[in-house]
Amino acid sequence: MTAGLVAVSALGGWWARAGGPRAQPEDPHSLAGAFLFAAGALRARQSSEGYWRTPVTPRPAFERATPELNVFTPALIVDLLDPVARETGLHDALGRARGYLRHQIEATGLVHYHGDPGPVDGSRRGCEMPPDSDDTALVWRIAPKHDLALLRSALQTLARHRDDAGLYPTYLADQAAYRCFYSKYAGHGLNRPDVGVEMHVYLLLAKHDPEAADRLCRALQPRMADDRIWVWYTVAPLVPLLREADLAGSGCPVRVPERRLRTEIAGQQAYLTQARLLRSLLLNEGPRPSPGPILRALREGAQAGFATVSRTPPLLYHNDPSATPSHYHWSEDVGYALWLRLYVEGARRWGEALPLPTRPAETR
Repeated sequence: MTAGLVAVSALGGWWARAGGPRAQPEDPHSLAGAFLFAAGALRARQSSEGYWRTPVTPRPAFERATPELNVFTPALIVDLLDPVARETGLHDALGRARGYLRHQIEATGLVHYHGDPGPVDGSRRGCEMPPDSDDTALVWRIAPKHDLALLRSALQTLARHRDDAGLYPTYLADQAAYRCFYSKYAGHGLNRPDVGVEMHVYLLLAKHDPEAADRLCRALQPRMADDRIWVWYTVAPLVPLLREADLAGSGCPVRVPERRLRTEIAGQQAYLTQARLLRSLLLNEGPRPSPGPILRALREGAQAGFATVSRTPPLLYHNDPSATPSHYHWSEDVGYALWLRLYVEGARRWGEALPLPTRPAETR
């Protein structure tokens, strides 16, 4: 980690000498320097085991943050960067992340949000967080084990928990067996389906059970505006917005309601703008876009050495609003990953206006 931070420091100095965004905001080479900085920061901030930590706050403001280890954030970063791994030079970092995620698949085939908990103290059984649909679907799609029996077990468990409306709950646990957990932490809705959970389960099913995926798509499409399934993303629409292109590419076009994207949480509109631009590029929406809006979004995101990304990072999700205590989950690293993905997708279309750096991200 220390060596990586030294590398980022060196990249930051090189970027400043090359003319950073404050010195030459219209110079595409300053964005190339920012590109190297962002890739280097992701490499430096990754643990040797392969994960990136997630800051958690008690309010929807990036204050009094404490770090958390979970499987969701590394999985999201891999999803964002895997299509641009060659251009970013982050193949090895993504490989480490996949290795970490793969090791979290348990003997049941399921995955816990905080990773494999190991043996559970008998005195706490039923109070611990259960395995969940979201992380099980993410990890099996992104970093699967080569064990078809385990995969079948996970898919069968998901199928058993599907509700009468065709949607999947968050937790893969019986309410009687986990009465302690549900009563303390789950909120008034107990174990409701959630829009992001459905999206991630759909993407797994699209690979391994197309008929079940089609049924889920038909159940989800008319419910996108239903407040009852906006549990973990009520005021944090970034992840569902990012998933629109993934679902469309797998045959299930959905749209996040526009009212959900009008968040009042400070600093989030910049990331939603980047996500909208990325969606337009990936889905080839409307007439051929110009590079101007993308260049502006990239410059704004990279200003002052990505100061906004570190000061007010993307808000990824939160707990059920009816549960106590409240907690909000953020990620500076997702901010870098989203910026890099938008940069490369733009460079693939407008290489002259947005050149890729000539030197790759440094390795540890």
